[in-house]
Amino acid sequence: MQEDQNELPPFVKSWKQFYYLLLFWLVLLIALFYAFTKYFQ
Repeated sequence: MQEDQNELPPFVKSWKQFYYLLLFWLVLLIALFYAFTKYFQ
């Protein structure tokens, strides 16, 4: 189990936290691209 922890990026403590961060990043990007598209329509 210790080897799995070493594969994590240094700014997260668990895989669950990593996936929540990834999901947040994707939602943020989608919202930004949506706002960009609406602004320049």
